Amino acid sequence: MTTASEKTGDSIQRSRQVLSWAYHHWQNIKLAMPIVIGALSVIGIATADVIAMGRIDSINLAAGSLGQRYYQPVYFFALGMTLPVGALIAQALGACDDRQIRRTLRQGLVIGAAIGILFAPLVVAGPTILVWLGQDPELSHMATDFLIWSAIGLPFNFIFFVLRQYIVAHQQPLPQVIATLLGLGFNIIGNNAFIHGVGPVPAMGLAGVALATSLTWLLVSIGLMIYIATSEPYRSSKPFQRLWIMDWQITRRIAALGFPIGLTIVAESGMFIAIGLIIGLFGTAGLAASAIANQIAAVAFMVPIALGQAGTVRVAHYAGRQDRQNLERSAHSVMLVGILVTSITMAILLIWPEALVEIYLNQKDPLLKKVISLALPMVLIVALFQIPDGLQGIANSVLRGLNDTRIPALLAIGSFWLFGVGGGTLMGFTLGLGPVGVWAGLVVGLSTSALTLTWRMYRGLDRMKAGGRILSG
Repeated sequence: MTTASEKTGDSIQRSRQVLSWAYHHWQNIKLAMPIVIGALSVIGIATADVIAMGRIDSINLAAGSLGQRYYQPVYFFALGMTLPVGALIAQALGACDDRQIRRTLRQGLVIGAAIGILFAPLVVAGPTILVWLGQDPELSHMATDFLIWSAIGLPFNFIFFVLRQYIVAHQQPLPQVIATLLGLGFNIIGNNAFIHGVGPVPAMGLAGVALATSLTWLLVSIGLMIYIATSEPYRSSKPFQRLWIMDWQITRRIAALGFPIGLTIVAESGMFIAIGLIIGLFGTAGLAASAIANQIAAVAFMVPIALGQAGTVRVAHYAGRQDRQNLERSAHSVMLVGILVTSITMAILLIWPEALVEIYLNQKDPLLKKVISLALPMVLIVALFQIPDGLQGIANSVLRGLNDTRIPALLAIGSFWLFGVGGGTLMGFTLGLGPVGVWAGLVVGLSTSALTLTWRMYRGLDRMKAGGRILSG
């Protein structure tokens, strides 16, 4: 029977000629399109949660978003730690190494589950820590049950991250798209059922949102594992064989690559989180407005981040083949496509900001007008950072395909915190621009990151073109 890597190897080995720009553009778009749908489905689950909170009222939206922002560093660190699974499997597919594929999946699952279990107690302790951080005690207390149910679902969420990377690395992302779309449907129904209560299910309010989401990730993970174990091209490589056996060499490899990626993603998400917490010092309306703008920004970012994942996979495949010329062209192509799609997103946000904001709010909310007055300029700021946010995300993804993660992490952390959080604090407090001024710091941080990471990417490509090593580590 032909294995997954043999099939991939056969298709890739058809030619070593330099493929056309049109070919690379289309291949990046073709791979990214289902990833975009899958990513939008994943962020759709979080978006459905935010909408469900807002439909209760602005106070529950503020409390729930406070809880989300508290545990998001763990969420994004786990995402970063599991991203190398996709790059390493793609490289192994390019090199026709089935054993490496199987070992990488196995250790990725161990790492994902371990992070979820280890960090769950910290998430449960969130209300106390939020008060220590200066947040409103009443809002922090309201988030208690929400954080408990969220902590229960973390291991399943992180296992899903690994399974998604495994499938996307095979350049067949459709199964994870279907799984997440089904999960989104279940989550929407579950939110309504657990918030208000249906039949024997009691009304749980805000906590019901977290319970629905945790059950969603459990079901999606089980579904994907069954699919991988029973379907080709995955089944023939026996992906879950000897699942309990540790392979410390692969574990160290994933951790060495994933730790700086995790720090990079935490630095970016942490910038949004820190700015949200700073805005929380201005009151409930500012916190609710920033939650809406943050979710709109997160949804918009799914398109370039999906392009970036496609770029990681295709660059890693070419790296595994030692195909320098097509690697370089593929990297340039995904950046160009990224500029195009983020320009379209920017236009949408500039044209329809009010309609987007009102999706998240209860029209009878007593804080409605105040929240909208703060959220509208925040959404316009989101529009302004679409292109730099997309470029920095894609450049970083290309670098991951080349195993270059340490220096990009330092560049990102400096950009996000020194320029983003620092600039936002300066504009919000020193210049007296309030919550909107704090939010404007995101433009500065993301633009700085785009410049530095794009420079790093082109420097790496020039080094490789001159005959240097393709993989940095």
